[in-house]
Amino acid sequence: LQTISWIFLATALATNTKPTDISGISSVADGINHVVTTQKELQTSISWLTTKGLIIKQGKNYELTSKGKLAYESASKNTQTVMKIWENIE
Repeated sequence: LQTISWIFLATALATNTKPTDISGISSVADGINHVVTTQKELQTSISWLTTKGLIIKQGKNYELTSKGKLAYESASKNTQTVMKIWENIE
């Protein structure tokens, strides 16, 4: 769940203003946690998040669904630190 929550947070931050591709998600994930994500981690996490209705793929880009936005907003409530938001998501 730690990896999935990390990729969810990276997706939320990467798509704050517009949808982004997997490279954009990976770049933000690296900024959050200085461990390089593997392709398998990214694909597995994105697949799980899509199945749960938290993100959606449109063409080559991803973005949060309404459900995903609510989950992110809930995790962000009363905190501004990325690590605390990540912990709340997890």
